[in-house]
Amino acid sequence: TGAKGAEEGVVSAETRNQCPTGWFQFGSRCFMFVETARSWPLAERHCVSLGANLASVHSSADDQFLQEVVGSKTGGFSTTWIGGFDAVQDRLWFWSDSSEFDYQNWKKGEPNNSGGREPCIVINWGDEYRWNDIKCGNSFPSVCSKRICEIQKN
Repeated sequence: TGAKGAEEGVVSAETRNQCPTGWFQFGSRCFMFVETARSWPLAERHCVSLGANLASVHSSADDQFLQEVVGSKTGGFSTTWIGGFDAVQDRLWFWSDSSEFDYQNWKKGEPNNSGGREPCIVINWGDEYRWNDIKCGNSFPSVCSKRICEIQKN
């Protein structure tokens, strides 16, 4: 396993350098924290203008990495948009990048669709720093992500 591990280390070292300046690499994706507070639709539009989408989360490792990215830029756990939404049908969640919604980390009691219309997701909500469904018109910072293969094309 030593030789195989060394080869894998070389590969990951090479992919680490494939993210543009200001983006952080994790797995096969690059992530960027966007400090400007926007509504969810405008945050998604901004990510799309960068060849990305609001970040999707597929594991606890992804979730923790996003918290670290936000923390490194804000010095804390700022409430931040990610790419989850259920605008089509309540509680049928999708990611704006069309990837599978295969992981979730809701704060206790969430998602609750408070007021009947909370179709967008933020991270770092409340004292547990977990996910909350919230009205998309609220303004928060955001995290964009794009796959490394998409970066190579653009």
